[in-house]
Amino acid sequence: MSANYSACIDWTTEEYQTFGKIPQVTQHTYHELDLFSDEALEALLDNYPRNWLQCYTMGDDPENHRDWTPVHLDNSSGSEILSALKVGRMWVNVIKIDKYNGEYAELIKQMYEVLNRQCNHLTNAKSSFSALLISSPGVQVYCHVDADANMLWHLKGRKQVWVYPARDTRFAPQNYVEEIIGEERHENVPYERWYDEHAFSHELAPGEVVSWPQHSPHRVENIGFNVSLTTSYVSRESRRQLGVHGFNHYFLKPLGFKNRSIVRTGPLAEIKSFTYYVMKKLKMLKKGNRAAGYISDLQLDANSPTGMSKRAEKSLTTFSQVDG
Repeated sequence: MSANYSACIDWTTEEYQTFGKIPQVTQHTYHELDLFSDEALEALLDNYPRNWLQCYTMGDDPENHRDWTPVHLDNSSGSEILSALKVGRMWVNVIKIDKYNGEYAELIKQMYEVLNRQCNHLTNAKSSFSALLISSPGVQVYCHVDADANMLWHLKGRKQVWVYPARDTRFAPQNYVEEIIGEERHENVPYERWYDEHAFSHELAPGEVVSWPQHSPHRVENIGFNVSLTTSYVSRESRRQLGVHGFNHYFLKPLGFKNRSIVRTGPLAEIKSFTYYVMKKLKMLKKGNRAAGYISDLQLDANSPTGMSKRAEKSLTTFSQVDG
């Protein structure tokens, strides 16, 4: 019988009603579960499908998101991966955690049952993508915009997060958001240090979750070795927002419309969204080409003082795949 994970979220009425409307930090107790102990993570990583286990290293400059390099994991054990992360400068993304493991899937399912029950402004919210993020001290996640609504549940260590105003073209031009949804552009968006003057910023501790309005640009810097769970979801409301941007991208932009409305409610938004999803279901919308071919000569190496070593030559990583 699965555990009762619903009790891990116990927010105030106000926190439930502002969820997804403003950047906010709330509490949870997922970090106390055995599911996220080092022993459980080692066991999970031992057998995790290597095409769903991504590893990267990156530079120190948050303005240079191109300084981002994949790292081979190959047959590294869970213990070796965690040991290398604790001494190195890498970031492991354990994607599709709810597709692979039934206990994590049950936790995430119950998470959305609580949110659907308590948040009057959410309709039929359900998981679209979830991943465990295991990070070395000092690494960062560059400023980016996710297509789906999402949030970050912190479990171990400490990390600093910055969230920038949603749908503000100073931080993410409208055409960038539309191209991300149309899969013509990866999620990273340009960042300049003055953005931080306008950010919601918080140093996350274990037992905290940070959430924000859909399409808020955000970035993260990891202070020490840490673990988080990132969860993305779709609801009737978030799908409509995606549909508005998708309609703009596929129909209005090609016709030369410069001022494309991003209003998310009302009859026009409903028509845009309906048209977008009908055309998408009929496979009449051409996806952009953003296939990810990650080539590298770096190898995770728990015996190296940097957690990595060099291979003799560059080759395609196991997790290279078409995004989707």
